[in-house]
Amino acid sequence: MERLESSKQTEQITHMNTHKTSVSEQEVTAIAPIESPRDEKPVSRPRNRKLLPFLIVGVTLGAGAIAAGIYAYRYMQFAKYHQVTDNAYVSADIYPVNSRIAGVVMAVASKDNQSVKPGEVLVQLDPREYQVSLAQAKADLELAKQQAETARQNINNVVTIDTGANSQLAVNPAAQSRIAASKSQNINQQVELNRQQYKTAQAAIAQKQAELKQAELQLSYTKITAMLGGQVGNKDVRVGQQVQPGQTLMSVVQPNPWVIANFKETQLEKIRPGQKAEIKIAAFPSRKFIGKVDSISPASFSRFAPTPQNSPSANSNNNTVQRVPVKIMLEPESIRGYESRISPGISADVTVETR
Repeated sequence: MERLESSKQTEQITHMNTHKTSVSEQEVTAIAPIESPRDEKPVSRPRNRKLLPFLIVGVTLGAGAIAAGIYAYRYMQFAKYHQVTDNAYVSADIYPVNSRIAGVVMAVASKDNQSVKPGEVLVQLDPREYQVSLAQAKADLELAKQQAETARQNINNVVTIDTGANSQLAVNPAAQSRIAASKSQNINQQVELNRQQYKTAQAAIAQKQAELKQAELQLSYTKITAMLGGQVGNKDVRVGQQVQPGQTLMSVVQPNPWVIANFKETQLEKIRPGQKAEIKIAAFPSRKFIGKVDSISPASFSRFAPTPQNSPSANSNNNTVQRVPVKIMLEPESIRGYESRISPGISADVTVETR
């Protein structure tokens, strides 16, 4: 019995020790996280990270609003004293080179895009036919001069014969009186006839002289020259070609470009001749050219069209804004070295300072 009781007491003591040990471990496990200081800081970090994108967006929007305000202010100040259009193009004097006479092309002295001087030969026509005409005109003139000289001598011969007859009849007064009347009449008629022939011969001389000058002029037209200096373009002629009077063989573009800017009618109030203009030409985007307003067209661009665009119609409330051409002359110093490169027809942007 004593052994049985002793063993029970031993089991109870062992069970109590085991229970105490497990309780202590649970207390340590539950308390340990509370006592650790390293788990307190991460609690506030997620909130700061969520606010950061909103802060960046706010700063960006604020900076953008400030920049937009500055840009709007500067644009308003610029628009107040400037008129701008991108509806503009370069123009220049272009004159056609025509043949004045019919003929066959013997030589073409000019090349495409070549610079030429006034009086320079561009095309040579066959001159032989016109050389023959000139020689014939000279011969006709000489013949007319000879005929005029013969008529003049005939007048003098009649006067001489009349003087000799009068000296012979002076010794016979009776015979002189009988034939005086008829003789005088015949002589006067012959003199008048010879004088008329002489006048006709003089007129023939004048006519032949005119024909000679015309033949010389026609011969000179076989050399087709440049009336003005410039650059050859639109060449359409070749050796052996038969050309006709008035036929265009090529064109010459003069190096005097200007700009036609088609401003809206609502922009014309402040534009005046003499105002400074800044031109940007599409072919030279990195360079600015300077010019001045030369003149303003007396009519809108549409009124010069074959069919006016704003003619009266059933729609009387059509208030389409029209464009008016404004001619702007480029300053010589501004385009120096670019005269032959600023080609007519290329587009441009124009800004007129109306201050």
